[in-house]
Amino acid sequence: MTTVNTDIITDLNKTAQSKAGSKNDNSAAGIQDRFLTLLMAQLKAQDPMNPMDNAQITSQMAQISTVTGMENMNQTMNMLLQSQFANQSMMAATLIGKQVMTDGNGLVLGEGGKGAGAVELAGPADKVKVTVSDKDGNVVRELSIDKPKLGINHFEWDGKDGNGEALPAGEYSFKVEASNAGVAVKSTALAFQQVNGVTWEQGIPMLMLANGKTTSLAEIVQIV
Repeated sequence: MTTVNTDIITDLNKTAQSKAGSKNDNSAAGIQDRFLTLLMAQLKAQDPMNPMDNAQITSQMAQISTVTGMENMNQTMNMLLQSQFANQSMMAATLIGKQVMTDGNGLVLGEGGKGAGAVELAGPADKVKVTVSDKDGNVVRELSIDKPKLGINHFEWDGKDGNGEALPAGEYSFKVEASNAGVAVKSTALAFQQVNGVTWEQGIPMLMLANGKTTSLAEIVQIV
């Protein structure tokens, strides 16, 4: 077993830490500096009659190489993440004022205009019914999507009730029922919302929608 002077090791360890004071102690450079200083201390303080084994030195060198490599990899990953967040922020800013489609069953009816939404079907369907309700939950209109297909299907509402009377502008909602040969098909309601601004949550850009909610770029299905 290798014998070393522990007092020398302690003193040199303090010296190594002092030299690395200008660097981050947890950085690859700081770790490597301390390791090399301690290794030199071990070599100087070893018993001449019982020197350190080459395999032992090689093992320590391999360990420090692994630690240094992991630290460098972490730094690279952090740089990539920061770059990604910056790109996402720029993309989010370009969406202000635009209409985006995301999960939701809101249906906005403008003054004398129309309402629009979409349905995403998880499988083939031969019948898709859209039921529109007012803010109090009263059904005002039932629509059907012609020739529905797998994936996203858009629909438009002319803003009128079942009797052909124009309804006031405002916020409405809709629900979807889809089936194929009488068997229910999974469907997801998709709503259009205008992007009014961008905010950041834990460094991630979030879109501020006209309905007061926020959503991430990953949750956007389409941009109009």
